[in-house]
Amino acid sequence: MSKRRFNPGKRLTFFFVFFSISFFALGVWQIERGQAKSKILSAYEKAGDKLPNKLSSGSFKWQRVVTKGYFDANNQVLLDNVINKGIAGYKVLTPLISEDTKKLLLVDRGWLPAGNDRGKLPKLDISKDEVKIFGTLESPELGFVLSENLITNSSPKVSQTKNIEVLQTAFNQELFPFILVAEPTLKDSLEYIKITPTNMTPAKHYGYAIQWFTMFLAICFMYLWIGSKNEK
Repeated sequence: MSKRRFNPGKRLTFFFVFFSISFFALGVWQIERGQAKSKILSAYEKAGDKLPNKLSSGSFKWQRVVTKGYFDANNQVLLDNVINKGIAGYKVLTPLISEDTKKLLLVDRGWLPAGNDRGKLPKLDISKDEVKIFGTLESPELGFVLSENLITNSSPKVSQTKNIEVLQTAFNQELFPFILVAEPTLKDSLEYIKITPTNMTPAKHYGYAIQWFTMFLAICFMYLWIGSKNEK
């Protein structure tokens, strides 16, 4: 009569230890990412439910604010490669000389299509009158970019990112540390694109975590099964 004994060997054990630790760690990491995204969404929703505050040096990310000032039509920025409803286009960032801060405030006025000729930049008309703007402050990260030339010196400027540190290189005056995403009530608004605080929902992160933990359990089962051998 044969009986089973556990003798997996060094190679199988090394394989198991490496991948089991990796799968478990990736599962934990996805849970932590999901929790972090939940906090971001919660902060965004709480800030959005409040009445707008006057823009100030103490303003913070996701806060709804209101400010007055004059647009600088000569130093506008086109954020390149923004897809809206399957169409390639630009987000338009227009500097505002605000009465509430000495720094130049970039206002996201919305989206417009790029057109068939990518070498021809769109004409950006803007009001010369004083404007009152309601909106939400955001602070975009640099993200993943392929080009080394992130912003041009053309007029309007063309940028591959909304990151303030990169945009600052194209301006002589110091920029306000956040971008103001204008609400569609603005007279000079273009097509409004709703803010997405995170590039992935917490639910997706938790879904990936389940996949990694499932793989962890599977490799544990395989290790025990393959490592058990018949003994006569």
